[in-house]
Amino acid sequence: MDSAPLHPADQLDRVLKSLQETRKYRFVSPSLVQAIASDELAKGRTLKETIKETKSKLHQSAAVYIRQNLDYDHALQRLREAVSTNQSEDGACAHEYRHSARPLLRRFMAAHTSTFERLTCLDRFYQEIFGRLPPICSVLDIACGLHPLARPWMPLPPDRPYFAFDIFADQIDFLNRYFRVMGYEGEAVQCNVLEEMHAPAADLAFLLKTLPCLEQIEAGAGRRLLHAIDAPLLVVSFPNHSLGGRKKGMAQHYAAFFDDITAGSGWQVESLTYPSEEVYIVRK
Repeated sequence: MDSAPLHPADQLDRVLKSLQETRKYRFVSPSLVQAIASDELAKGRTLKETIKETKSKLHQSAAVYIRQNLDYDHALQRLREAVSTNQSEDGACAHEYRHSARPLLRRFMAAHTSTFERLTCLDRFYQEIFGRLPPICSVLDIACGLHPLARPWMPLPPDRPYFAFDIFADQIDFLNRYFRVMGYEGEAVQCNVLEEMHAPAADLAFLLKTLPCLEQIEAGAGRRLLHAIDAPLLVVSFPNHSLGGRKKGMAQHYAAFFDDITAGSGWQVESLTYPSEEVYIVRK
């Protein structure tokens, strides 16, 4: 495979084609694949080594958190059935049919580690966070995973715009259909948030367990992204244990990391502790 020299553009095409041929990575943002592969090629790696390292970085920063392969079409069909059974033409009942979808959405959220770990405290989580915020009219959800499925727990009217960003095209398609089924004003967009996130201004931005993943791809990404987001309020969280359940000083490590990247910003920061994560409410 590596016997003949290839032009850099051809090498990147080879990497992208290789990943698109795998089930695990075929829906990943091409921009992110090319950015990682470019960095690896610049280190002098062969094409084979570059493909291996690119897959490794994508696994550690994103794919490792997928607990189950959710059948998106089947999930949407079940959600439509649940909603249509409880939906009413009476606008006063809109909250009730969305509320009735919660048990099903909890099962869907179990497919992703980040939302799965939050299932035990969903009611408390959003009540406490939103209880500390002014009225929110628009939301950004950065590297969202399946977090938008938790919207029925958020005290947000359905017509409040909710913009979600992640790297998996199939997941993004699922979230857009989910917004429509639930009658929410929302849009999900596939992108590499390190390079191409053209996000509108919003009142609030979620970055839940996001920064450690981005830092694995690009050192310094956390500081740059926090300052670039056009939102006066941020809800940032960090895991307080590993995927295997070991704490090993993670909370202290990420507290020091967050203090470092926000030092000198003048931002006001408030913290909340939950079983799986430490949450920081930031007022820029």
